[in-house]
Amino acid sequence: MTEYWKSNAMHWCDICKCWMNDTKAARLNHERGAQHQAKLATKLRDMAKKSDQETKAKAFNEAAMSKIEAAAKKQYEQDRKAAEAAAGSWTWDTECSYYYNVTHRWYYDPKTQWYYGGEPTPEWSQSPPLPAAAMFGVAPHEGGPVPKGTAGAAVAAGGASTSGRLDSLPVATKTVQRVLAVPKHPLADVGGYRAPTTGRIGGHMGAGVEVEGGAGDGGNVTKRKREEQHAKAGGKGGTKPAAVSAEEAEALARREAARQRVAQRTAAGFGYL
Repeated sequence: MTEYWKSNAMHWCDICKCWMNDTKAARLNHERGAQHQAKLATKLRDMAKKSDQETKAKAFNEAAMSKIEAAAKKQYEQDRKAAEAAAGSWTWDTECSYYYNVTHRWYYDPKTQWYYGGEPTPEWSQSPPLPAAAMFGVAPHEGGPVPKGTAGAAVAAGGASTSGRLDSLPVATKTVQRVLAVPKHPLADVGGYRAPTTGRIGGHMGAGVEVEGGAGDGGNVTKRKREEQHAKAGGKGGTKPAAVSAEEAEALARREAARQRVAQRTAAGFGYL
């Protein structure tokens, strides 16, 4: 039962599409065979032919694209020249101090930005029946107070128009208000009318202040009576307490002051102060 079957390693020849033993002798014998050499030469020849075809196809595509781009550029130039000829140009007329478009026979006044022309009866107009490409500032113009390449805005005496420039356009501004969320006080919902209207409010063992009346009429706040403190200290029925040392009296005073501070904070939280 100690013997088991083990297969030999195999090698795949991608050129001949066959399997063989994966040993050095078997691979050398196969690669030196006439069938493998013939298929290898055929594959190399096919690869060279495919490379030549791809090179020719690339050159053909580049030549075709160059012709298309040249034809498109030529057509664009023709269309641009035709559009410029149809729109005409504005020339400064020194006799009347207006710009004149020979193609459409209209005048333009740069000071008022009004046009003058039309047939059979010429008239002044701010919206003349001209193509959009023939409007002053869109069509080219020469001479006059408006610098070349700017739009037809009113030009003051001795000044130059800045319309048509991106840096002269108004910049839209927006005011952003930042809102901060203030955290809500944990006792905000228990103050005022929701607070107790009678009894003591404060800390431990009855410390605090007494509330008389309702919260609506102010809640008359009174301090705790000293007699109660004396009664707790040692007397019965409110009798005079026994004498205490200076250190003990100081400690009692500090404790009472602490209780009063707690009572004031509590009353403020409930809305009584």
